[in-house]
Amino acid sequence: MTTTKLAALATTATVALSGLAPAAGLAKASHPGRANVAVKSTYVYVKPGVLFTGTMFKQETFKVERLSPSGKWAYGMAYGHVNRHAWISAAALTQK
Repeated sequence: MTTTKLAALATTATVALSGLAPAAGLAKASHPGRANVAVKSTYVYVKPGVLFTGTMFKQETFKVERLSPSGKWAYGMAYGHVNRHAWISAAALTQK
């Protein structure tokens, strides 16, 4: 095995053992309604993944109005300092 492959394997094992992967797997917006940001921070966009417009932080509220056809992005009202309609990664949200 090359050094690069060993480094990648070690990094993957570290992330898996630290519990980051299970925590990310628990968060996901799946339907319209109120949700909280479940990760430390996440970006807010004008279009799904395009044109960054702000950042939301853990426990801030997001009202999901609709999901993208793929289910990876949620559109709605971002409350807090962002305070506008925007797109956010659905994986960064946990619904109430």
